[in-house]
Amino acid sequence: MREIVVDTREFEPPAPMQMVLSELQSMLPNQSFVHQIHRMEPTMLFNRLKPMGIEFIVRKDGEEYHIYYFYPEDRAKIQELIDVSRR
Repeated sequence: MREIVVDTREFEPPAPMQMVLSELQSMLPNQSFVHQIHRMEPTMLFNRLKPMGIEFIVRKDGEEYHIYYFYPEDRAKIQELIDVSRR
């Protein structure tokens, strides 16, 4: 699967949400997912995802949040990729 990385740590709202929403448009089921690196949990964005049919997993690593956005059918693949990368 192709990982689309969006590093939004240095941007102020609403830029991080706009950046991720833009990349989500290019995400394809069974082919890609979006990995956002941010300094906080983007809860405003989370509220917009359910109607779009997109799920997410949040992992906190020190001061950074890693948020993975994907289609429901890709959940098992994404969890495996995340777990492998954390070893």
